[in-house]
Amino acid sequence: MSTRTVAVVTGTRAEYGLLATVMDSIEARDDLALEVVATGTHLSPQHGHTVDEIEADGFEVAHRVNLLLDSDSRTAMAKSLGIGVSSFADGFDLLDPDIVLVLGDRYEAFAAGVAAAHMNIPVAHIHGGDVMQGAVIDDSIRHALTKFAHLHFPASELSADRIEQLGEEPWRITVAGAPGLDAVLAEKYRDPETVAEQHDLTDDVPLGLVVQHPLTTQPKEAGRQMRKTLDALADVDLQGVLVYPNADAGSKRMIEEIESTTLDRFRVFKNLPRDEFLGLMAAADVMAGNSSSGIIEAPSFGLPVVDIGPRQEGRERADNVVSVPHETDEIREAIERCLTDRDTIERAASCENPYDYGGAGDRIARRLAEVDLSYDLLRKRAVF
Repeated sequence: MSTRTVAVVTGTRAEYGLLATVMDSIEARDDLALEVVATGTHLSPQHGHTVDEIEADGFEVAHRVNLLLDSDSRTAMAKSLGIGVSSFADGFDLLDPDIVLVLGDRYEAFAAGVAAAHMNIPVAHIHGGDVMQGAVIDDSIRHALTKFAHLHFPASELSADRIEQLGEEPWRITVAGAPGLDAVLAEKYRDPETVAEQHDLTDDVPLGLVVQHPLTTQPKEAGRQMRKTLDALADVDLQGVLVYPNADAGSKRMIEEIESTTLDRFRVFKNLPRDEFLGLMAAADVMAGNSSSGIIEAPSFGLPVVDIGPRQEGRERADNVVSVPHETDEIREAIERCLTDRDTIERAASCENPYDYGGAGDRIARRLAEVDLSYDLLRKRAVF
């Protein structure tokens, strides 16, 4: 039996958390071999050097692509994309994978997908077809990756429909569900009480989890927007954990605001291991910010979420989400509503997760193993 090699590209802690079960499923098969390519913030000390986390989980990193410049400007992001395409080409030439697997809407994934497609290496794309109308460049990257990709693993039927609307042939599309839910549904995360105790979080004050990223279309506003959230948190009787933003343009402004602020009863982290982060989600009474984890994973915990700003606007969601603009009073009121309003709490507790199809990692790995790696796979046809 021949074994085909799948190069899995990961550039951020959050993305790795979604890919980990897929990587496990690839490694578990005799007909697939895993090659991990680490890039982006995984290699950045400022963001926790999370490549160490990948290796601590038992995955061997086959190749590293350094593409981050020492700046969080829009110019630096564009230059990093160019560096990434060139560096991924070198990496894929060295590794010679049969398939390159990428996820989502980040420029690291886009650089890898563009390089692989130009080298006639089949590209598989997870979470295509999603919509984030508030983050314009993210949607552009995601949908462009769909046109470069040869296999699609959308997280829902609605996302699959959008991929078909982009002209992709139906046989290329496998509705997989969200792989980030695999660990949640299997309860493969740290015990919530243990995690809370580890961070000196008590049971007499509500527990909040905060993750906020810059808007790629408004990098100069990122610091002010973070300040609005921090001011709201200061006005609420809340304890919890705040995690640094990703490395998009504007992140340094946000980090400066975080580091210049003292929030009573809040712990601040550059990064948290995935199992610990999920344990905190299980323990939390409310989540705030604009992370996709509030949209995708939080419903499976019955966790109320205050979605701040337009970053996740338009994304398919459950009834656990309360959306507000970047305004201190509205953020504060929404957090208090999630903590005290019975209807809001009960809606979150009983909501159905639109991304829960179960077993996403195994479904993706099986398709990667069985697909015919022929000229027909590489030959893209637009069907309208």
